[in-house]
Amino acid sequence: MAVPTLPLAFIGWFFAITSFAALTIGIVLLQQLFRSGKIPPEYLQSRIVGDFALLLVWAIGLASAFALLNGYAWARTGLEYFCWVLLALTLLSGATRLIAHGRQGEGARVTPRSWVLAIAGVLLVALPLIVLCVVTLHSLRSVP
Repeated sequence: MAVPTLPLAFIGWFFAITSFAALTIGIVLLQQLFRSGKIPPEYLQSRIVGDFALLLVWAIGLASAFALLNGYAWARTGLEYFCWVLLALTLLSGATRLIAHGRQGEGARVTPRSWVLAIAGVLLVALPLIVLCVVTLHSLRSVP
């Protein structure tokens, strides 16, 4: 069975809209939390760099998507990088959530039903992203 390819225009617009939405939501949330004083100082010292790095990755996705729509040569490389990073972050986030679910159960009883729900929740988010990124990577490499 052959992996389907997506039109480059669809890839460009999809990642442009998605990246813009993620950037906007991330910036607004950080700004609101900072203004309200709800970001603890230890968070600012340890985790804020990671948040800004994540915003930078989304900015690379946005710039690469618009570059793809405008026909720049480096756009495919930028979107490939963005998709690989998004794949890695999605898998790490899903694994982290499942590990946290398992550790939660050390003090309480974790039922098989709760594991099924936890895995289903991770797959509901992760699986479509993984499939989209794999198809996008295949399309970027195979469409002339």
